[in-house]
Amino acid sequence: MSKKFFFFLFLNIFIPFWYLAFASETINKIVAVVGDEFLTLYDLDELCKPYFKRFIRPDLPLKEKEKIKNQIRKRVLKGWIEESVLKIEAKKYGFTVSDKELERFLTNEINLRGGEKKFKEYLKTQGISYEEYKEKLRDRLLKIKLVQFQVKGKVLITEEELKKAYEKAIKNYDTVPKYWISVLIIKGDEKLASSIYEEILQGKSFEEVYNTYSQNIQFIKEEVFKKNELIPEILEKLENINPGEVTPLIKKGDDYCIIRLLKTEAGIPPSFEEMREKLYQKLFELKAQAVLEKWIKELEEKRYIKIYL
Repeated sequence: MSKKFFFFLFLNIFIPFWYLAFASETINKIVAVVGDEFLTLYDLDELCKPYFKRFIRPDLPLKEKEKIKNQIRKRVLKGWIEESVLKIEAKKYGFTVSDKELERFLTNEINLRGGEKKFKEYLKTQGISYEEYKEKLRDRLLKIKLVQFQVKGKVLITEEELKKAYEKAIKNYDTVPKYWISVLIIKGDEKLASSIYEEILQGKSFEEVYNTYSQNIQFIKEEVFKKNELIPEILEKLENINPGEVTPLIKKGDDYCIIRLLKTEAGIPPSFEEMREKLYQKLFELKAQAVLEKWIKELEEKRYIKIYL
C-alpha cells in the first residue's frame, strides 16, 4: 500500500474519531460541583435554551452570539448553584414545603394574575407547564424558609415598610388599559400568509410556525402596548377577541400580520391585602440577599462549591 493511501485512511478514520471524542469531552465537561451534585456543560446549555432562544437573534454575528451565550451561562449557573446549595441545606435541616402551603401560595399567585384562565395563558407565554411552575414555586418557598433560618432575625419587615412598598408600587400605576400580544409578520406573500393563518387556527403555535418559515416571517414573541398606542384597526380587532385567541389576517402595506392576544390589564391596581404576601417576599429577599451571598461565598471558600466554567 502507498503512503498516500495510509494518509487518506488517517484523515478519514482516525481524525473523525478524535474529533468526536473531543466534542463529547467538551459537551460532558463538568462546569460546577455543589456537594455531591454536579452540572455538565450540556446540562447547563439545556437550562439556558429558553434564554438562548429569547435573547440570541439568528442575524447576530457569531462573536456576539457567543458573548451573549456566555453571559447567559454565567447567570443561569449562578442560579443553579444557589438553588442546589439551598436544596442540600434544606434537606440537612429537615425543611420541607407541604402541599397545603404550596396550594395557598399558588392560589394567591393565580388570583394576582386575574384568575386561573389568565394564569394558564401567562404560563403558556413563558413556555412553562403548570406542574413545572408548581415545582419552581416549591423551591422558592423552600428558599424563603432556609434563608429565614440562616438570617435568624437579622431581617425584619415592618408593617410600615410594607405599606411604603405598596404605595411605591401603585404610585405610578398606569390606569390606561394594556394589551400583551405576540405578532407574526409575513413578508408580502398573501398565499403564504393565508396558509399560515389556517395552520394557526388548526392549533399550531406561533413558535412552531416561525421555526418552519423563519426565512419568510418575523416573530415578536411578546410585546405590551397601551390602548392609546394601538392604531384603531388593530385595537378594534383585539377588543373582539379573548386572551389566547388570534385576530383575523391583517394587511399592513405589503405585509400581513397575525396577532395573538396574550393578556389584558384593566389598569386597576391590586389592593394592599392582595399584594401583601408578595411585597413581604420581595422585601425579605432583598434584605436577605446580602446575607445569602456571604453564606454561599463562605461555602465556596470551604470547597463545598467548585466552579470550572
